[in-house]
Amino acid sequence: MNGSFSDLSILIVEDHDFQRMVAEQTVRGLGVSQLMVAADGYQALEKLEKSSLADIVICDLDMPGMDGIQFLGHLADRNLAKAIILASALEPSIIRTVEDLAVEHGLKVLGTLPKPISLERLRELMELYFGDEPDVASRQEVQTIHFNETELEEAIDNNEFELYHQPKVMVHSGRLIATEALCRWNHPQGLISPAHFIPLMESTGLITKLTYKLFDQAIEQIKHWQNEGRAISVAVNLSVIVLSDTSLPDQLFEKIRANGLAPELLTLEITESSLIQNAAKALESLARLKMKGFSLSIDDFGTGYSSMQQLNRIPFSELKIDRSFVQGACSDNTRKAIIEANIGLAHTLKMNTVAEGVESIEEWQLLNHLNCDMAQGYFIARPMPVEELKEWERNWISQLPITPSKPTL
Repeated sequence: MNGSFSDLSILIVEDHDFQRMVAEQTVRGLGVSQLMVAADGYQALEKLEKSSLADIVICDLDMPGMDGIQFLGHLADRNLAKAIILASALEPSIIRTVEDLAVEHGLKVLGTLPKPISLERLRELMELYFGDEPDVASRQEVQTIHFNETELEEAIDNNEFELYHQPKVMVHSGRLIATEALCRWNHPQGLISPAHFIPLMESTGLITKLTYKLFDQAIEQIKHWQNEGRAISVAVNLSVIVLSDTSLPDQLFEKIRANGLAPELLTLEITESSLIQNAAKALESLARLKMKGFSLSIDDFGTGYSSMQQLNRIPFSELKIDRSFVQGACSDNTRKAIIEANIGLAHTLKMNTVAEGVESIEEWQLLNHLNCDMAQGYFIARPMPVEELKEWERNWISQLPITPSKPTL
């Protein structure tokens, strides 16, 4: 990513007080400081007229007075935004119509956010603003690709969804120890990132079918490494919908046992925000998954409402330090202190730590100094098809050891 979220000017337009507060905290959690909020379209237009052009407008659709569709028309007529993200709980067919309308207005649509807003999905959409992701279709291609529930199910049945692996390496040695598996859709018109299809997957219930297909791919890769004499774990992200299915622990354990694998080699990543929804069933699944030996990772730690409560309630194995804290930490004592505190807390609770979004040798050296266990990010590798991992690892090993000098603290 060539740009930085901290440089972006963002406007949130949301009439519901609580949803607006959630959206504001989520955006700030990504390191955005130039942030405006508005309770309706009229207020939003007034703020935009008084300020400079917004980079991204995150807009609700169902608002009293001036609704989101009318607001987008004014936005386009007055050229007040470079790009938009639609945030809505409306049915997918309505949202797709609004996306098409916005494109016809000449607006750049980065995608749609379901409610409640997920930090990880928001990050993916905001990264599209910079337009330099090599592993997804171009923004213009994505805007012209529309699909329905039947097409998504056919794509699942045809095995068009593939896991891209981003390496997770030990900070002190650089050794590959795990990967995070990220879903991509091999669509005939281009490779599509999950930000564009996960909302419809979740609203139709297809997310469960997709997730079990991805489990099979992850388990197959873990077994391949085991046959080579290597114990490399794979992390798979879990939707709250899948997590709320209390049959998940038994089904997943059967898959692992049938392949003769240790459950701890499959890590299940859960975002903090997802734990707010359907908490009772999610807690039941997490407790039973942990009892069966699976590793549990809490993603985006520190960006939600109840970080400490979640650590107290759920037996996580791994804590992931969000990239919004990592990026800029070398020159920001506050971020540095937050990282150090999170690492200390995790180690006290006997959890491993993973720093996300590591993009420079200086950040790597800082994490080494602070005793972070693992790191992932573009400094190490971008997500890649599994067949490219071997060549990447060979090139990565040739650069080790990484200069052990440490930054001045």
